[in-house]
Amino acid sequence: MDKNLAAFLAVARTRTLTDASDQLGLTQPSVTKRIANLEEEHGAELFHRHRRGMTLTAIGKVFFDRAKRIESEYRQCREEIAAIASAGLSVLRVGAGPLFHLNYVAGLFAELKSQYPNLKLELTTDNKYPIGQLLSEGELDVYLGIIPKEHLDNTIFVRYVTNVEHGIVIRTDDPNAKRDRIDTSDLTDYNWVIFADDPETERTIRKYCVPKAAIAPTIDVRTTSFATGLQLVRQGNFVMSAPLQLARRIESEGLVIRPNLNGLPQRRAGIHIRKSAVGYGSIQAILEYFDGIAFEQ
Repeated sequence: MDKNLAAFLAVARTRTLTDASDQLGLTQPSVTKRIANLEEEHGAELFHRHRRGMTLTAIGKVFFDRAKRIESEYRQCREEIAAIASAGLSVLRVGAGPLFHLNYVAGLFAELKSQYPNLKLELTTDNKYPIGQLLSEGELDVYLGIIPKEHLDNTIFVRYVTNVEHGIVIRTDDPNAKRDRIDTSDLTDYNWVIFADDPETERTIRKYCVPKAAIAPTIDVRTTSFATGLQLVRQGNFVMSAPLQLARRIESEGLVIRPNLNGLPQRRAGIHIRKSAVGYGSIQAILEYFDGIAFEQ
């Protein structure tokens, strides 16, 4: 805050140069000079000088009211800057795959807001590849999920926290729902839905979900909305690939998920961050949050 203004407020409140000087840690001539600077700047006396102290003039009272507002705004500004500085970012942009945004992001965001009340949070769940590029270019600060190795470079820090195996989402009244595992040779007449543009999952489906003596399954619907994918399965002749760890969430939507008869390769999922941002307080809070999570396998 302006030094002259700070001197004025101290004198207005203590009503003596001696007390104001002690409060500010300045000599009395220095405080007197700062008050004189303000009076010269505004062309009016701000104080009546008495033997026992100083009182505000009519103009000084008007100035005092405004000065207190300036002081309050300055204090709030300092507090907000301190909060942003401790978080490292004023806005944290998070991208998340379905496993993370359906099961963990709400708890994560609640924890971040408790630590950094002024931190703004943005969540994107419809990310398209290459996500690594979005991180490098600052479009995202953090991605929670799976990024293929070919989309990562040495600017990205990765901490893997769980392994993900995909299963097949079907309706509860589907005959396959009664089985513990689904033989994909029984899915020749179904339409396949895939969440987002995920080449790795698509390659996996083509490789491991091919019925005997049949051509590879085609992806009939690609959607960036996981909820829409579930609606398609519920309303039509569709099946959908999804992480097995989302079983309870999928069941709450009136559907079931079953593993493939021969299993599907597990993929490592985790926290992806620009290396230049790893030291930020909010980023460290994310890493600490997931250190305390017991992931379902």
